[in-house]
Formats: sequence, C-alpha cells, structure tokens
Amino acid sequence: MDRLNPNESAEPERLNPIALTIDEAASIARLSRSTIYVALRDGSLTARKLGRRTIICVDDLRQFLDTLPAFECKRLGGED
Repeated sequence: MDRLNPNESAEPERLNPIALTIDEAASIARLSRSTIYVALRDGSLTARKLGRRTIICVDDLRQFLDTLPAFECKRLGGED
C-alpha cells in the first residue's frame, strides 16, 4: 500500500482492472464518451451489461484500439 495515498488499495483488481466503465475507457484511451458510444453502436467495440451497468473489458478496448488505422503523414505541396 502506498503510504502517500491511504485510500489506494493494494488489491490487484484496483491496480490492474480487467473491466472499465464508459468514462474510464474514454479517459484511458484519451477518447470522448461519444466516440466510445459510436464504436459500441457500430460494433467495433464490445461492451457487457450487468443490470444497468455497462462495462468494457480492457482486452476489448485494446483490440478496438489495435484495429484503428495507422497515422500516415502526407506531404503538403505535392512533392514526392
């Protein structure tokens, strides 16, 4: 346990969660909540429901991020 933060738990689930809320997934991936919901709606990201709670498995979030296209830098001015 970290003595600087007595509220922090040493439980493995708290240190390395396997499931995230929508807000947590958006924050960790540096995306907006809207982007997460669009990905859920179009099926590119999977979530699970337990009652009213929606959770996203960390592995599913990683898989979603891995399927995003790579950034390609395009030169301006038509130079080759």
